[in-house]
Amino acid sequence: MKRIFPILTLLLGLAFAQVPAYPENTAGLGFTVGKGLTVQAGVNLPLLGFDTGLDVELNPLAPGGFEFWSLSRLNLIPALVVGDLSMSVGAGIDVRYAAKNGATAPSFGAHLGPTATLELPGSALSAYVGLGFQDGLSLAYGLGFRLYLDPLALELALTDRYWLKLSALYLW
Repeated sequence: MKRIFPILTLLLGLAFAQVPAYPENTAGLGFTVGKGLTVQAGVNLPLLGFDTGLDVELNPLAPGGFEFWSLSRLNLIPALVVGDLSMSVGAGIDVRYAAKNGATAPSFGAHLGPTATLELPGSALSAYVGLGFQDGLSLAYGLGFRLYLDPLALELALTDRYWLKLSALYLW
């Protein structure tokens, strides 16, 4: 059982991630299990007619030291339809930094991969998987679900950086 749970978590994480493929203007606070309070924001940055965006998370009080994560993304196919549900597909670049208390050097990383979002009634299920480098070749993944209560959203997320985060976001 100890081996099955991490494998299932990884497989679920490979399919889904934390932020939507399409950009949203957001600001909020989250609580990550094991790492404490997280401040996060997202901004829509239209570029040459494409939907692009940047999401940022800061965790200044993480047990190992300061952590920073950002995801820059480009929404390539914004109008797919799966059944009666809308879906968006894009590409993203994940950049991260984690200070290591007591270590000689902090940890930097970058990952490139596809993003996808399936819009459900009043909510969204999102995907990002990235291959890159952080202390060697690594895989970035996650699982994310947002429930929209305009102008607020509640987010439940699981990624390779933490196993559970609950956030409250303001959308505009």
